[in-house]
Amino acid sequence: MPKKERLLTEEMLLVEINQFRQQQKTLILASHSSGASQAMQPLASYAPFIEDEAGHFYLFLSGLASHSVNLKCHQDEQSKLSVLLIEDEQASRNIFARKRLNYSCTVSIWPREHPQWQEKIDKFQEEFGKTIELLSGLGDFNLYCLTPAEGNYVRGFGQAYELKDAKHPILKTG
Repeated sequence: MPKKERLLTEEMLLVEINQFRQQQKTLILASHSSGASQAMQPLASYAPFIEDEAGHFYLFLSGLASHSVNLKCHQDEQSKLSVLLIEDEQASRNIFARKRLNYSCTVSIWPREHPQWQEKIDKFQEEFGKTIELLSGLGDFNLYCLTPAEGNYVRGFGQAYELKDAKHPILKTG
């Protein structure tokens, strides 16, 4: 007898997405250069992250890194970068159908004077250890806040869901 598919409600999908996000420690970042003095160049990179209750991602990056330069160029612009959270290859049942979650994001840089800067750095240290203590003492490291906009979640073959924002899935039609 064939296995019966269980109907996935929006609430169940939200729980699954939040669990998936909590399992991830790094994200893949897709950004591009400003194109002002050169042709726009795409860049894929990765970064460890933390997130808050509202679904914002926070990155603590060296200002000397290419992806940081790209983020600074597009600060506070609409959806100039994309993030991808993807299931580990070893944990995936099928390499062609890895769970993945991506969002278009806007970015803002939080200066060290921001009222919540230290709180976020403390959370980074709690999550990633003493390395953060060292990095936070370096003047070129900046805290970036990424605000997810629309995106999508793929949980397997034929199971793609559009997300109108970081917290609200909508069944993809089409």
